[in-house]
Amino acid sequence: MKNFLILGLLALFLFSVSAALSLWLNQSRNAPDPADKAAPKSRAPDPKDPPEPKPLPKAEPPPPGADSAAILSDREARLARRSAQVELVMKDIQSQRDAVEATLRQVNSELKAVAARTGELDGQAADLKKKLAEVELSEAKNIGEMAARYDTMAAESAAPIFRQMADSGQLDTAVKILARMKPRNAAQVLAALGDTALATQLTDRMLRLRTAPPPVPVPALPVPPAP
Repeated sequence: MKNFLILGLLALFLFSVSAALSLWLNQSRNAPDPADKAAPKSRAPDPKDPPEPKPLPKAEPPPPGADSAAILSDREARLARRSAQVELVMKDIQSQRDAVEATLRQVNSELKAVAARTGELDGQAADLKKKLAEVELSEAKNIGEMAARYDTMAAESAAPIFRQMADSGQLDTAVKILARMKPRNAAQVLAALGDTALATQLTDRMLRLRTAPPPVPVPALPVPPAP
């Protein structure tokens, strides 16, 4: 009987040890790996994320067996093409510069021609002004002589002459002569006309002529210097 109890206790102890070992093995299998905890959780790619830059292609070195003469020839060909392109650009720039210089020469030539023509016109204007002054001086001299002559004439003799001047379109000349005559003699001639309308017209023009300001001389324009 005593032996049966000892065997029962031994069997219970072995069962407990076996159950403890099984539980420890199951916990070891289900425990998470620390490396998995440290790694970041993966997520699905977001379409809003910027695209990852693609690595630049690395220049492949020439194969060990490449001929150095071929490489040198290729470099020389590239340099020749670049030199040809630069030469074309320089020719284009030179042609544009030549066109601009030609235009500037033409403009300078036209400016010189305009300056020369302006000088000629100014010279002609000065000549005309001089001749006009001479004509006005001669006319004033003639008017003065005629006024002095009519001052010595009787009013009844001078009146028909002034009427004839007015009828023939020389009214301004008649007005200038009357304005240069002595006021008393001029008044007698106007009274002897026998035409009130004509006398009034001559009198009004005489007053405007006497009160008109002298003409202002117009200065000549300066001639621009030739470029």
